[in-house]
Amino acid sequence: MRVGIHTGPCMSGIIGSKNLRFSLLGDSVVTAADMEKTGTPDYIHASEDIAELLPGEGWEKCKILDRKERGSMQTYLLKVV
Repeated sequence: MRVGIHTGPCMSGIIGSKNLRFSLLGDSVVTAADMEKTGTPDYIHASEDIAELLPGEGWEKCKILDRKERGSMQTYLLKVV
């Protein structure tokens, strides 16, 4: 299993009229999805913002994620036991 995590602003809402769906939208959600896609199995792939919010978790510095039109971002990994 791969997990991507990021923090930041987002917006939510109900989409549809017959088949209602809850949706979470925003750059933070896209960033977390990018983390999950490029992550390593059995690790939590997190942004620098998360690593700074949880400094005592034993984060390992990982690759720099290059994001289109948003610049590059240092990422971190945390082994899932």
